Amino acid sequence: MLQIGTQETFVAFKRVAAVTEIPESRGLRVRVGELEIGLYRVGEGYCAMDNVCPHAGYPLCDGELEDSTIMCPGHGWVFDVQTGLAPGEVEETPLVRYPVRIEGDDLWIDVDEPLKP
Repeated sequence: MLQIGTQETFVAFKRVAAVTEIPESRGLRVRVGELEIGLYRVGEGYCAMDNVCPHAGYPLCDGELEDSTIMCPGHGWVFDVQTGLAPGEVEETPLVRYPVRIEGDDLWIDVDEPLKP
């Protein structure tokens, strides 16, 4: 999870949802341009990650979120929304994650500068 707090870094961020829209046990699907992104509440923070399971293309945000892991509703694959990896994996290619910023009650993400794996 990343929250960026300087005005200069806010330029590329886009408002995607109110924090109250994000359920506690699932994700929230949003579109930014051509990208489909899942937003997740983890503890007191928020994560943004590509929403398509690489196995069969199911929307991950429709799965069950437990702690920081989301289970794909299609075939049960599990991903950590904080790392983009399956738990225990270190050499796989993670799902793309995006920086998150909270401004008041709004959640903003930067799709132009994904987080590094």
